[in-house]
Amino acid sequence: MRRIALFLSAALLLLLAGCARVPFEATELVPTVPRSAAQLADGLWSSQRSPLVVRHSALFELRGMRVPVEAMLMLDTRAGEARLVGMNEMGVKLYDITVLPDGSRANFVMPELARYPGFAEAVALSVRRIFLAPAPAATDRLTVARNSYQASREEGGATLRFTFGGADAQLLEKSCRGADQSWRVRYYRYQRRDGLLFPGGIVLDDDRAGYRLTLWIDSVEPSNE
Repeated sequence: MRRIALFLSAALLLLLAGCARVPFEATELVPTVPRSAAQLADGLWSSQRSPLVVRHSALFELRGMRVPVEAMLMLDTRAGEARLVGMNEMGVKLYDITVLPDGSRANFVMPELARYPGFAEAVALSVRRIFLAPAPAATDRLTVARNSYQASREEGGATLRFTFGGADAQLLEKSCRGADQSWRVRYYRYQRRDGLLFPGGIVLDDDRAGYRLTLWIDSVEPSNE
């Protein structure tokens, strides 16, 4: 447990010199067809769903350290909210954090992790970036290439870019570059299961905080709540 706490604390403070290879193959691109920014935004895999339960494995990486986590995410994109419960390999709960549109709430954080200021907020920020916001919008500037679409806009002193492609014109990457932040999220292995389309792999790289977060999505199901 102490090793996990030390790692996650360092992940918030240090810069990562380099990242490991992405463990997913790039999405096969297909020729584009006429689509608007609004159509691309509306077709986002999570944008028009009822609340979802996302079960996944995660891996934090920093300076050669690798810490695995098993997690369950309750995701409500319409409300802009999510709740993440993380466990270690032995099933011991590490944290239970609620992500809100304008902040977060730590329902539980293991004492070894709670010692480090900002831990819950950093976890919530990663969840928000990957699953909630920023999100593509109908008013984004759209550039259409032969095999991909790129929507972009300026927001909060930073440039946001969203790249779409593949057979379903799904979100492949989003990034934010500004004076005080530099990060990107990449989405891989889109698949359809029981009528739900979702990515099987996700990678978040935060150049400022210096860590990588990789997610292997095990299942996505409608929530019963």
